[in-house]
Amino acid sequence: MLENRSNCLFCGAVLSGRSDKKYCDDNCRNNHHYQLKKDDNTFIKSVNAILMKNREILKSLSANTKTLVMKKELVAANFNFDVMTSVYNTRKGLEYKVLYDYAYRIVGEHEVLILKYC
Repeated sequence: MLENRSNCLFCGAVLSGRSDKKYCDDNCRNNHHYQLKKDDNTFIKSVNAILMKNREILKSLSANTKTLVMKKELVAANFNFDVMTSVYNTRKGLEYKVLYDYAYRIVGEHEVLILKYC
């Protein structure tokens, strides 16, 4: 077996053993991959947190499958109108913004229609 003279990609320790070895052990390998993905995961986690908070707000304000609420109630609960899982356009040209199993549509200037669907 040839002696490896490279360094661990995570901790920098001199490696011995296989010539293609990249890490000291599983711990260094796991930590290195965690560091590589940490920044991507931070963004995803922050978006998911906003989505879940928005969903909980819609859930708390909706009494049944269709509920009309004042837009100021959503604003007071710090609802983020810019983040949603998708947008749905009906045949009648109405646009609903979707958050998982809830959707909402701004009606007029001051009201929001919340729909629960499964």
